[in-house]
Amino acid sequence: MAISDLKLYNEKETIEHVNSLMFERKAATKGETKAINYIQRQLNKENIESSTESFKCAKTINILAKSITIFIFSSSILFETIILWNFSWILIILDLFFIALLCILLINLYDMTIIILLGRRNSSENLIAKITAVEKKPKRPLIIFSAHYDSNSSKYPYNSRRYFYLLVTILGFPFIISILLFSVWTLLADFFDIFNNNIYRSLLDKSFDFSYLTFIFLILGVIVLLINRERSESLGSIDNASGVSILIGLIKLLSKNPLQKADVLFLWCGAEEWDLWGSKQFCAKHFNDLNEEYDLDNSYNINVDMIGSYIGLVNKSGLIKKQKMNEKLVNILEASAKILNIPLTKYDVIIEPRSDHMSFRSFAKKANKKMQVCCFTSNSDAKFIHTSRDTPNKCSYENLNGCVDICYNAIRSIDLRVE
Repeated sequence: MAISDLKLYNEKETIEHVNSLMFERKAATKGETKAINYIQRQLNKENIESSTESFKCAKTINILAKSITIFIFSSSILFETIILWNFSWILIILDLFFIALLCILLINLYDMTIIILLGRRNSSENLIAKITAVEKKPKRPLIIFSAHYDSNSSKYPYNSRRYFYLLVTILGFPFIISILLFSVWTLLADFFDIFNNNIYRSLLDKSFDFSYLTFIFLILGVIVLLINRERSESLGSIDNASGVSILIGLIKLLSKNPLQKADVLFLWCGAEEWDLWGSKQFCAKHFNDLNEEYDLDNSYNINVDMIGSYIGLVNKSGLIKKQKMNEKLVNILEASAKILNIPLTKYDVIIEPRSDHMSFRSFAKKANKKMQVCCFTSNSDAKFIHTSRDTPNKCSYENLNGCVDICYNAIRSIDLRVE
């Protein structure tokens, strides 16, 4: 039997929250402030204490991604000209600049513990609330629920942009390596005859061919983006008013029925669409303190980012050898869904959804902690997000309530296992 069937909470409220957030909530705008005020009012109605924390954010990932794309475009066009004028040494400088850009991008993508602000700096806020365990033992576990409340609008479909940048990445690495290799060889050939041989000419031909091929594929990628162009303002219902609503439902449940042995922290993150800034800044400010107070080896982060036409849970990610998310936590949530007879879709992806759970995983890894993380997201609904098609009618209140029930039952089960 579902928790909502027991009338422990008003099952209609979840979709009402989504409807109430039907306005643009772009990071660092009045809409984002309006959204956080709405969440606070809902908590105040239940006498749940909360606090806000402001932080600085910038469009670092966007700037780096665009810079790298422009660089690869320009390099593939200029390559032939530079070779014809025998200025190959310029390519070495350009390639080193590209490698520096690429390193900064990779650091941002995979190491959330480093804060890099590029471009104009803006302000956003996190909203934090905590339900303390009945038994306040030292070094008890902590369960963190996270969901971002900002939204984003794009000229291009989310999936088109995602696969275009994947194309740039796949082409960029071998292109720059081959051009760098050729540039160094050409420079050596100017001083040493031993390098001016058939291998050199073969390398030159292959570099030319690969340059043309790279340019053609990039042009095709741009054409696909232009064909799919759609100027629309997103109301962010699936992404991520749904997650906001689910966390509100959960905290209301727990405020009346706290766990016995584990604290539960709720984090509504700002500026997630600008490279996870809310969760990054929260972890940068609080992770060491949380490590002192809690047993993070037995703690969890459950991130809710998109519950639309179904309840989805990421299981594995990767291109060739897929890596499992934290299997223990995923299994607990799956078992909870089966007990409640609520449909839950576990799925594998090539590219892991870039969401706030990644910040907690990165900081836990740096601190050498075994904190379990997972991400709820209805991946098939990505075709709607960041467009005007991301509307409340795409969110089923049965799915919203189902996610509340699954999470509530799962953390109850976790609490029972705490020694």
